Amino acid sequence: MTDMNGAAWISSTHRPMGFPEFVIVIASIMALNPLAMDMMLPALPNIGSAFHIVLANRPQEILSTFLIGFGVGQFVMGPMSDRFGRRPVLLGGMTVYFVASVLAISAPSFETLLLARALQGLGTSATRVIATSIVRDCYAGRRMASVMSLAMMVFIAVPVVAPSFGQAVMLLTQWRGIFIVLMLYGVLTLIWSALRMPETLPMSERKSLAVRDVLGAFRQTVTNRQTIGYALAAGAVQASLYGFVFSSEQVFTEIYKLGNYFPLDHGCCCASSLLTHR
Repeated sequence: MTDMNGAAWISSTHRPMGFPEFVIVIASIMALNPLAMDMMLPALPNIGSAFHIVLANRPQEILSTFLIGFGVGQFVMGPMSDRFGRRPVLLGGMTVYFVASVLAISAPSFETLLLARALQGLGTSATRVIATSIVRDCYAGRRMASVMSLAMMVFIAVPVVAPSFGQAVMLLTQWRGIFIVLMLYGVLTLIWSALRMPETLPMSERKSLAVRDVLGAFRQTVTNRQTIGYALAAGAVQASLYGFVFSSEQVFTEIYKLGNYFPLDHGCCCASSLLTHR
């Protein structure tokens, strides 16, 4: 089946969702991860003070534990979605994210908050991996590229504005309010996905979870020179990005003494980087 532009459809199982709604849902799901990462930046000093953290760099663990959960989770969520389907794993991951947000809101200790952040990262790993898989299930060719480019515009733009959202929340309430906002956003995307996003992976295309099969798929990936080349290049870019994110709050607030203006300068740096790499 082809559309008006001649782009082949792999599947029409996402219907009755139209193309605009499909793009918005995918972008909303993918935005969950950068929101949960970058909205926390203005709150790091307050969290350190609330839990009487002495070491200056320890609040950054709130970011690193989230990233560890996100990274490890992708190795689990991908094979699970290939075996059980996209929908149950996606909704399960978003449910884990919701539970983790509730735990973060009520965290009595810094260690509990770190546990909640790791679980949040684990939950968002499902949204990042499976959103891409859903697009690949439903579209091919130019139509697939169109969906991914529009969704990635949102994914890339979120880090620019997320710290400002976090700072706005901090002006109205304490740092736990950021987790309330993240929880509410997660609930909305969960309900929307549960109501409108059907299963997109047919039973005939599902794969085994046998250790030999999973390891064979990983081996096929890492032994492909083109794939591993792009992965290393993307990893190097992501490493520099996360290095900036992890250190930006301390640099802007402690060295340059920008205080509440930190989100604006952070956004300007991100925006200028995007313009440079267009």
